Amino acid sequence: MGQKRGYAQMEAEAQVQRPAPLPFQFTADGWEYFKIWIANLCLSILTLGIYTPWAKVRRLRYFWGNTRLGDASFDYLADPIAILKGRLLVVGFFAIYFASSVLWPDAEIVFGLLMLVLLPWAVVRSLVFRARNTAYRNIRFDYRGEYADAFAVYVMIPLLMAFTLGLIYPYLVYRRRNLLVAHSAYGTALFRLSARAGDYYGLFGRLLLLLVASTVGIAGLFAIAPALALFAGLLAYLFFFAYMSAEISNLTYNSVALGPHTFRSELRAGELFALYATNVLGILLTVGLFLPWARVRTARYRLERLALRLEGDLDSFVAAELEEVTSVGAEFGGQLDIDIGL
Repeated sequence: MGQKRGYAQMEAEAQVQRPAPLPFQFTADGWEYFKIWIANLCLSILTLGIYTPWAKVRRLRYFWGNTRLGDASFDYLADPIAILKGRLLVVGFFAIYFASSVLWPDAEIVFGLLMLVLLPWAVVRSLVFRARNTAYRNIRFDYRGEYADAFAVYVMIPLLMAFTLGLIYPYLVYRRRNLLVAHSAYGTALFRLSARAGDYYGLFGRLLLLLVASTVGIAGLFAIAPALALFAGLLAYLFFFAYMSAEISNLTYNSVALGPHTFRSELRAGELFALYATNVLGILLTVGLFLPWARVRTARYRLERLALRLEGDLDSFVAAELEEVTSVGAEFGGQLDIDIGL
């Protein structure tokens, strides 16, 4: 009995000494972002799309700059010229494809196979570009995924969808999240994902039950009032999407670790559903002008339901990473990586 009491006392002391989770904060303002959004839209139209890389950088710098953890905000450091060069390369590729398809009937087959080969490379380069151009407290993130991993996740597994009647889809979701998380790093510290494929199968099993119950209910309502059933179907679809988004995000983030630190995500399907519903209504009533507020509201909700569980001092961890990055002479900047908006 004394030994059990000792264990309980040690656990209680550990809980007392453990610092409270450090929440993320989002300080963006809808009106302020609207001015950036409308300027980006007008300049992109006037320049026939040439300004879009600058528009993207302005948007991401605003969102990252208003995302705070502790006493510091994040930074987005990408060069619009690098994004423009990447997009011109993509445009050139498709221009060659369309020209070749007119002159050579088999070009579609050749370019289709080429796309299967290039897609994993584009995914990896895009993730590398995004990670290495995002920083927190002067330390850049990194992505170290390999082509072979991306090829399996974006080509091989999707090809099995038809042969498995879609049953492999939860495994695909798991592999894509693991591909992103397990190969990402902050400085030299790698992220980890502790969730397994079975966790995602359990989640999608619950989603399937929700979908079946909703379908049965709407079918019964349709026999009574078709218009009401249609409206209920739209609401059910929106709730299903909100539930799926919340549950997948919670499962993933609550399984992520960075060094000794872990994350806590507490998204709620009902709250997310209400957010999505009011966003859609606002966008429809304003003919799209509410879109900036919708993006800010969504980002704020998601970030303010996310926190970092600290195991030790965050300042010491960041300082150690900065020293380690400096000591190995890692050069993260100046990369001409292709970003295709995946």
